[in-house]
Amino acid sequence: MKCAICKNGVTSAGRITVVLDNDQTTLVFKNVPAHICDNCGEEYVSSETNSKLLQIAKDASDRGVSLELLSYAA
Repeated sequence: MKCAICKNGVTSAGRITVVLDNDQTTLVFKNVPAHICDNCGEEYVSSETNSKLLQIAKDASDRGVSLELLSYAA
């Protein structure tokens, strides 16, 4: 897909690290599948992956987690 940010690059599949942070909880997800622009480096996560990350973050916050490092599993 063409990059929506730089309009010049093309994205390709890769893996990224995502950090989600709110007032009391910080989660670091390693190996998250994404599409990455070969020109500007912009990272795109699918809506399915995004929903999964947000659900995990909500569950962690509800459990009172303050800091957690996770390896993403599809």
